[in-house]
Amino acid sequence: MKYYIVKTMSKSIIRITEEDYENNIKGATSGMVYTKHSGAFNLPVDSIIPESDYLLEKADNNKGVLHDGQKVIKKFGRWYLESDQSVWVDPQHYPEIAQDCVPTLEEFNQRYLRIKEEDRLQLMLKSSELKRDIKQLRSGKGLTKI
Repeated sequence: MKYYIVKTMSKSIIRITEEDYENNIKGATSGMVYTKHSGAFNLPVDSIIPESDYLLEKADNNKGVLHDGQKVIKKFGRWYLESDQSVWVDPQHYPEIAQDCVPTLEEFNQRYLRIKEEDRLQLMLKSSELKRDIKQLRSGKGLTKI
């Protein structure tokens, strides 16, 4: 199933199905929109983009939050603590770095903040599989000439 990401004017991020997009949102310009799977929100919104594009946009992000709540920043392909940028974060101890699925601060606050630390890591790692597939296609390594 294909998904879309809705960014509201209040900077909330809502994941909707293609069905919800086609039936309830496409062509609407204002008012309250009710979706079958994601609840309700007001139009107009900041943007609606395919989830794959959102993941690529997020991949270019250079700031994030680890599963234990530490804020990090990416420089030259390596993650460092935001509070002390001389401290490099070891990917062996933080699998979300090794799999390149570090959430942004906004995403962390919306999706992971209220979840136990152990469960956060598992949820973060699940999102990495789709992101890795998209990166592979983007690089051309996932494509084969016939």
